[in-house]
Amino acid sequence: MGYGAAMSMQPPPAPPGPPGGYQPPPGYQPYGAGGPAPMPTNSGMAIASMVLSLVGLIPCFWLFQVPGLLGLIFGFVGLNQTKDGARRGRGMAIAGLVIGIILVVLAVLLWVYFATSDNCYRDGGTWKCYDI
Repeated sequence: MGYGAAMSMQPPPAPPGPPGGYQPPPGYQPYGAGGPAPMPTNSGMAIASMVLSLVGLIPCFWLFQVPGLLGLIFGFVGLNQTKDGARRGRGMAIAGLVIGIILVVLAVLLWVYFATSDNCYRDGGTWKCYDI
């Protein structure tokens, strides 16, 4: 037999499978019958909303509430993503939204207080307040 004859040979037949009518033991699914349904994923915007709103609680962000504002925006987007139930994280979106609203309102109130108070003045890059 030459090299060409070996190439024309058929592969060996597959081994026989289990006998017909084989059933798995009770309580078990047959192999390849599928597993549990996949869980819906969390909304990334809902997670970002809550994380950014919590970052806004850090004192260095109290006057400039960029994280709180972004948490507010991402909270609205996260609520829209989770309203049909295709994604999880509605509670995180609501928490980020509420915390973001509170932080932005408090930052605005601080700015109004600093701007209208006779006890506070701007000295270069800082605000200085004194008691009477």
